[in-house]
Amino acid sequence: MYWEWFEDENRLAETWPRFMPMLEEDAFVEANVPYREWLRAARGRSSELAWLVEHFNALPRPDDERAELYDSQQLYVRWTPRFNDSRTGMRVPARRLFYHRGPLIQRRDIDLAKELTQPSPPLHKLTVPQGEKALDLARAASTIRYRELYGFTHGDPRYVYRAELGRGVELFLMGLPPKKRLPLRAYHAAMIYKNGVPIGYFEGLSLFERMESGFNLYYTFREGETAWLYARTLNVMHHFTGATAFSLDPYQIGYENEEGIESGAFWFYRKLGFRPTRREALKLALREEEKIAKRKGYRTSTATLRRLAQSPMIFELDVERPGDWDRFQVRKIGFKAQQQKQRGWAAVLALIPDVGERRLLERIVKTKMCAEERSYLRLMQRHNQLRAAIIRLGS
Repeated sequence: MYWEWFEDENRLAETWPRFMPMLEEDAFVEANVPYREWLRAARGRSSELAWLVEHFNALPRPDDERAELYDSQQLYVRWTPRFNDSRTGMRVPARRLFYHRGPLIQRRDIDLAKELTQPSPPLHKLTVPQGEKALDLARAASTIRYRELYGFTHGDPRYVYRAELGRGVELFLMGLPPKKRLPLRAYHAAMIYKNGVPIGYFEGLSLFERMESGFNLYYTFREGETAWLYARTLNVMHHFTGATAFSLDPYQIGYENEEGIESGAFWFYRKLGFRPTRREALKLALREEEKIAKRKGYRTSTATLRRLAQSPMIFELDVERPGDWDRFQVRKIGFKAQQQKQRGWAAVLALIPDVGERRLLERIVKTKMCAEERSYLRLMQRHNQLRAAIIRLGS
């Protein structure tokens, strides 16, 4: 435990008496309660962290309530990683090392639409122990960089896949167990390795054929075929989930994210074929493109990049339905559902009672919590009336 950062003893007074006899005699009425002495007396020879986790796990509450109760303590943990968990030492076994014997693949060499429609590399499902190991590696790679991804923290070891993308790159794709799934969107995460070294991660949140995508390549590797890596990752996600519209949250582009501004994230995605979904941002982008074409050495100012980053962006492979998702936000559905007494799909369907094809709708709702989530997406993509109703509700 890292007590130097601990601040709120009141939370301990509310919680620790659940498993420390007589603590309320002290905590409820006295000032300056020596909580660490109480913990020392209770834990015996066990470590502080092990004892606390054991007793939180033993509370007669559902998993999510125990987790919420533990998080409310705001207890910090100090982790000293092994060499194999460090940035220098972390590896997965590489089947074949790839050596660059020619120029790197540049962004200008990537046709994203063409890359998406190329055949996808085969996905190999891992065993449960292999899946758990892959998740542990993803968690360690994130923690060592002070990051956390929902799909790594709560990933389901029963559904972890491995794919070889080429040029020494491997992708490990994972989903969520039913209890940790989002109410509407399907969730998938991926960890990316090159020659066995973790180089970045991907997160996809999907509804019908639309996927909100988050891609992060670690600093060290950002000049190393980033566009090709992104295109290959989207290729896998397109074939795996059926997604044909890939959207970007403004944060990915640089909204309230200086890392995105400094890296020029807007132009990275724009040159791959993404477009801003807000009209004013698209007009601004077109004006900037004219300046770039006419003025040698022109660079977009950081102030302009911040304006451009206020709009989501989207890449649409299906040219027959352009703009359908431009104004969509899933939280708009959530706002409208707040007066409903139900939760999840029940609350949404109360807002759109007549969408036809009831039998298919029932299968969609049941599949959300039963089968792997890509099955849920594939069924959704067959229900055009439901798609239209959801877009209207969230736009």
